[in-house]
Amino acid sequence: MTDESKTTPPPASGPSPDGPAAPAGEDEFAGIPSSRGRHPVIAVGTAALACFLIFQIRDDLRYALSPSTAQDLGDARGLTTTKTEALPINRTVRLAGHADRESAVVLDTQGSWHFTQFFRLLGTNNRIFVRRASDPLPAELAAHDVFVGRLMRFSDLSFQAAIRRHFAGHVSATHFFAPADVRAALAGASGGALALTDLLGDRVSLAANDELVIDLDRPGQMRVEFMRDRFSDQGKARAAVEQRGGQVIEAPGDAVDPKRLALMVSFPPERRDQALQALGEMDRDMHIQPAHTTHKARVADLGATAEAIVVKTAGGETQAFPLAQIQGIGTLAAVQIPDDALILLEGERPGEHLKSLVIAAFLLGFAVINLLALRRRGDW
Repeated sequence: MTDESKTTPPPASGPSPDGPAAPAGEDEFAGIPSSRGRHPVIAVGTAALACFLIFQIRDDLRYALSPSTAQDLGDARGLTTTKTEALPINRTVRLAGHADRESAVVLDTQGSWHFTQFFRLLGTNNRIFVRRASDPLPAELAAHDVFVGRLMRFSDLSFQAAIRRHFAGHVSATHFFAPADVRAALAGASGGALALTDLLGDRVSLAANDELVIDLDRPGQMRVEFMRDRFSDQGKARAAVEQRGGQVIEAPGDAVDPKRLALMVSFPPERRDQALQALGEMDRDMHIQPAHTTHKARVADLGATAEAIVVKTAGGETQAFPLAQIQGIGTLAAVQIPDDALILLEGERPGEHLKSLVIAAFLLGFAVINLLALRRRGDW
């Protein structure tokens, strides 16, 4: 019996189920298509967006790198005629000025209990505004009208359009004028409009239908306000005046306090002081002051002579108010914010914007990485 060696049959010819075998020494993944990554347009757009965001915070970046020492600009009224280009915009400054709290508004962030005052400085022609530091305001800041912070153009504020509309439509400020200035403006007026400068130096434009309030002195007359708990009716008050040699001119009935009764009275000059002292001793709560009257008139109904302001009455007649008799003239006018207005952001310092440098560095690095990746792939 002969032993026969067992041999392994050769592999069958034909393709392998796993695909053709790679030649020796060749990368087996060479045939797999490579991905080119993100589209070049997307990479360029991403880099452009990063650069745009850096551009948007450019003012914060410059302020973060600016000196922290405040530059003293003195009285805000001295900056009224200074061109914006000559001022240290986007720098820390110190300004002194009187705040117009009558026309101030309160700003709040929705959903927050942090409130800040926003007001103009008097005598600056509505050109300089202040956004106070958030409440609670430190006592050392509240006690003085000196403001330290970042000076910016009003037009650079993100909410400037809304603030302008609010002030123009809802905020008014009181202005007082010298009677002689009003008379001179009326004498040279044309078309019913007036351009005046108030006692604080602010320029005010008045239209024909705007109203002026004229406060007139009444020479030789006094206003006496009696307490009603002692003088229950007008007869008792009149008797008290007449017993001391006085005369009741009228009972205006415009006492602010309903507990008081007002009379316009006059006394002979030689007995006035003695009679008023006697009235005052009757009731220590009695109010005695010089008499005056208030007249309201539209600008279109006003005229002027050499020594008086003339008012046209409802019946078509005219009444002359001598300048010497006018105690004051005032009006309410809407607060218009000019195009070259400035704002001081109180309490804002360069150190608060160091985070902007970090953000800018991250965005710049992101843009550079995208552009370098394009260059390595040969797309740029």
